[in-house]
Amino acid sequence: MLRQQIDPLTLPSQPVSILHVSRTDGVAPGGVDCSVGQLVEALQQRGQAAQWYTSSGHWPGLGDCRLADQVRSLRPDLVHVHGLWQFPTRLARLLESEFPVVIAPHGMLDPWALARRRWKKAPAWHLWERGTLARARCLHALSPSEARAIRALGFRGPIAILPNGTPSLDQSRPRPLPPWSGRVPNGERVLLFLGRLHRKKGVAPLLEAWSRLSQEARRQGWWLVLVGPGESLHRHLRQGSAGLDRCLVFGPRFDAEKEACLAAASAFVLPSLSEGLPIAALEAMSWQLPVLLSPACNLPEAYAVVAALRVEPTADDLERMIHQLMHLPEAELTAMGARGMALVEAQFSWPRVAAMTAQLYDWLLGAAECPEFVEQEAAGSC
Repeated sequence: MLRQQIDPLTLPSQPVSILHVSRTDGVAPGGVDCSVGQLVEALQQRGQAAQWYTSSGHWPGLGDCRLADQVRSLRPDLVHVHGLWQFPTRLARLLESEFPVVIAPHGMLDPWALARRRWKKAPAWHLWERGTLARARCLHALSPSEARAIRALGFRGPIAILPNGTPSLDQSRPRPLPPWSGRVPNGERVLLFLGRLHRKKGVAPLLEAWSRLSQEARRQGWWLVLVGPGESLHRHLRQGSAGLDRCLVFGPRFDAEKEACLAAASAFVLPSLSEGLPIAALEAMSWQLPVLLSPACNLPEAYAVVAALRVEPTADDLERMIHQLMHLPEAELTAMGARGMALVEAQFSWPRVAAMTAQLYDWLLGAAECPEFVEQEAAGSC
């Protein structure tokens, strides 16, 4: 769609103003890919000459220099790099003396993320990641919490706090039935988990909590549905070894099929241990779903307006808060959903985020004053 694969044999014929660079695994977009694609599309709708380039399965070494030459041939005014620990930051290291470079870690510098596979990350950190980040013209954090995590590592330069957004809903768009149609009886409700089925997302404590709530879920007419990639868990549940009642798991869904899941759900849960700013949670609120979110989702605004219930990513707390959700009056669930939709429309729409991002670019290119959402140093703003 928007992204183009970096290929030494196929060079674009037209220069670009803003070049976004990320790594992709070549599958349908999710996570970082989803947020980058939607940001670039929103910038293009503002008339910005922004493009998105990716590389899949790229090996370090001489290939980095070839990719850097490709970027130089595009003559961008600014390069916006997304993600760490892969070719994008190695590429940034080769380009920082020639172009303004913005680097968005996308939550990859959070303590939990840094601790995972530390043996593999430590050499990269000392060889290029730390120095590349220190020399970047600006870092891009998705939330104040992520900015604090970056500061805790000793970075003193500018950090722009720019959230992810969520697209405007098109209620007239035709949608298929949700994947649980025919299995969840009419009139019963679905607590939806939508995302990668990975320990980072708090899936294990969620399943443990649900196993304890099976009788209450039956009495109250609730089901837990997990939708996302994660073959090991899919096999585990299909074989019935988890012993979970009223729990269904499906593979990833995209576009209209994902919308069908959100439209048919009654509530949403994401008990992550580490995040940047999860688009799935923003999308759930835009569909007026009451949500249960862990603090690592970096959406304290949702707690503040009572659009979300705060839940720790432990089996005990998930059991307690899901039980509370099941017993909330229908009017309160509806009010929570309405508050969430209003919050997303006010603070997390892609047109708003794209306008802020354009302000950032104008400042970095010397065409505007420093925006108020940019922290120039750890002690304050510019």
